[in-house]
Amino acid sequence: MAKSAEAKDKKQEDLTFDEALGQLEELAAKLEEGDIPLEGALQVYERAVGLFSLCRGRLDTMERRIDLLTEDLDGSLKTESVGLPVDDGENG
Repeated sequence: MAKSAEAKDKKQEDLTFDEALGQLEELAAKLEEGDIPLEGALQVYERAVGLFSLCRGRLDTMERRIDLLTEDLDGSLKTESVGLPVDDGENG
């Protein structure tokens, strides 16, 4: 099974950032084509909104992790371990 086909079979919350972004780009292209019936376009749009929220949550989590990156006294980099919740995109 191809990578994109495998990603489409996964639940939305199980997608990696790259898989979700790839699906979001595909959905945007479908909507831009404009040859989808209204009901179908609404379903595509709803899925795209969910994927966008998922991607935004994952980016926010990554940004928080990067912010925790600190420079040690000897110049080496380390990350501070903190219990950050993973945003599943369900809360807006």
